[in-house]
Amino acid sequence: MRKLNLPIIKNRPLEVKHLSMDDYLKFVEFNLKYTTNSRKTRNYWRRRAAVKVPFVLK
Repeated sequence: MRKLNLPIIKNRPLEVKHLSMDDYLKFVEFNLKYTTNSRKTRNYWRRRAAVKVPFVLK
């Protein structure tokens, strides 16, 4: 097994911010306001994310 040369993190971890239920509700409502659940949008992004080049292992 090859040894990985991963970086050493020297900073303190970020403090975890807990959301109250009111803040979480505002977050969810904001996301629902600016996202759509229409079939047209979903199909557009599905086609856009599709891979068009075949992948072959040799």
